[in-house]
Amino acid sequence: MTTPLDAALLDVRKAYRLLADYQQRILELLAFIRTELGAVHYHQHFRNKPPRSLNGLELDNSGGARLLPFNDVSALWLRYNGQDDPANQHQKGDLLIDVWVCSDSGNGVDKKPVLGAEDSRSELRIYFFLCSEDVQENANWYYQVWNGTGYPPFGSVASCDSSPGYRVYGEAIALTDLSDEATTREAIAQLRARASVQLGQTI
Repeated sequence: MTTPLDAALLDVRKAYRLLADYQQRILELLAFIRTELGAVHYHQHFRNKPPRSLNGLELDNSGGARLLPFNDVSALWLRYNGQDDPANQHQKGDLLIDVWVCSDSGNGVDKKPVLGAEDSRSELRIYFFLCSEDVQENANWYYQVWNGTGYPPFGSVASCDSSPGYRVYGEAIALTDLSDEATTREAIAQLRARASVQLGQTI
């Protein structure tokens, strides 16, 4: 005899397997986009950091959400001009590309309102951080440029707050618009064209 608990736990097992398949698909999608952009892996930033200990986590109403894997992570890539230390030595035209995997835009991250799953979106938020002029002194992409810059509204360009000579542009692309290789390649090509116009540099 199947009990309601049996059925619920079956749903959980199915959800775990579905989540694993989804995350594998996202990893493959990111690799494809990185190749399209001619970039290399640099770093990653997890906004949803798993707790170091389970002790007392039952007292936290968001304890379950904090354990969700691959939730609101940025893949950070570099495209550069061949210098030996691209993370710290920047030249005009170098890019830091931030691809934020936003699986649930209504989960309240980044000071956004909490929405029901039906009203939320699953998207990639892609930002191009451009070095607009040769930099004479070393500057670290992650700590000095990316970490010191707020995201501008989608479709607009902003100067990097802490680093003169750097600008950033970003857009959000729904995952439903990245359903296969052809649609993904076309979406990225269009994004690059728009970003190139906005930043005045071929992306």
